[in-house]
Amino acid sequence: MSTHLHTRNRLVSFHLISLGCPKNLVDSEKMMASLALSGLVLVDDPELADVLIVNTCGFIKAAREESYSVILEQLAQKLRYPRQRVIVTGCMVQDNREELLARVPRVDAALDLSEQESISEVVRSLLDLPKNGEYRCVDSFPPRLLATPSHVAYLQISDGCFHQCSFCTIPRIRGKLRSRPMEEILAETRALVRGGARELVVIAQDTTSYGFDLYGEFRLVDLLKAMEDIKGLEWIRLMYTYPTLVDSRLIHHFGESRKLCAYIDLPVQHGDSEILSAMRRGSSLDHLTRTIDRLREARRGISIRTSVIVGFPGETEAHFENLMKFLERTRFDRVGVFPYSREEGTPSVDLPNEVPEEVIRERYEYLLDWAAEQALKRHKRQVGSVLRVLVDHEDTEDPRYFWGRWEGQAPDVDGRVRVQGRRLRPGRFVRVRITDADEDNLYGTRIESVRGKSKSEETE
Repeated sequence: MSTHLHTRNRLVSFHLISLGCPKNLVDSEKMMASLALSGLVLVDDPELADVLIVNTCGFIKAAREESYSVILEQLAQKLRYPRQRVIVTGCMVQDNREELLARVPRVDAALDLSEQESISEVVRSLLDLPKNGEYRCVDSFPPRLLATPSHVAYLQISDGCFHQCSFCTIPRIRGKLRSRPMEEILAETRALVRGGARELVVIAQDTTSYGFDLYGEFRLVDLLKAMEDIKGLEWIRLMYTYPTLVDSRLIHHFGESRKLCAYIDLPVQHGDSEILSAMRRGSSLDHLTRTIDRLREARRGISIRTSVIVGFPGETEAHFENLMKFLERTRFDRVGVFPYSREEGTPSVDLPNEVPEEVIRERYEYLLDWAAEQALKRHKRQVGSVLRVLVDHEDTEDPRYFWGRWEGQAPDVDGRVRVQGRRLRPGRFVRVRITDADEDNLYGTRIESVRGKSKSEETE
């Protein structure tokens, strides 16, 4: 007998749009699994859906405006199909439900982060469907309906944050640090690997603080070591590390690990001491520089990604020049650039000497161009090298090519490798000789498959 719900002689369906960061995506995957277990069918076409769900991002003003735009699109869709229901959830609801409902009053339901667990019940109520049946989950973690390819998945190890950066809304929206028990994370890791995952991307608001609230000490390295013992897992990728907490033990583990990718996401946010202090980052320039140098000493060829904010209150031309000097000296492999966003309720809104918008825009665009030039130079130096590439999917425009990533590229943020070669399977590792590059991607030709656990040739 079918477990799918039917109404009016058709399947009951939902369409979900996930905005923002990978943490939001994991929340969306959990909601999709809950709805699927409840008998609803996920559809790609919003016109076919009974329920339209928007998982919002409220981190900065630009993200909120994007979320509102998407919500309004779904409400316009509902005007054409009155049977549809629109549900809004995520960080914007968590942060200010009243403001959201005042701006988009026609949504049918608004769920904060804690209410996402009950989304199937909310949907059933909105559509006047029978009550949910009993479902038993064999694993101790919430099930997920993965939105990523089966060979790669995000692994969220904690939520919330105990840092107090003066520009950041996350502690207000997501709350204090809440680490998941290690046993629960390892159970989820085993389940994801059984499902075909060969790469797990470790995420949190701050991955390096993992375990402090549960165990009274930082336990990230212990978790990584335990994950490495799981057969079938090939790559572990570490994102969202806090520079002050990248300690000797973690750096040493990069040097000795068999499965930890030669890659780290290390957001420094600025390169001037006065601005770092005003941001409440807790890092000195000397400490940041030593950490970067030690990482490169421990793991040859490691790719270090960072992010910086321009236009923070009080940032003078001299501060901006210091930022540029710092970036030129540290030679990050990738630099994400963000204009300062004034967020009500954060300490930075009370700081004097707000930088004019036109100056912020000018510095932002200048640094974007500089970062693109540096990326192109680094990519060009990889021409002629041989890299171990994880195949993600076929090129939709030309079946002679496939897209994949080497260990220095995280999903969705760092570009890709376009591989020439037929009959490549997603989730398979191949050796690729790099023949060309641009500022975003690498291009190459498959030379042979890699069946073992050998590492790619390391390049500068």
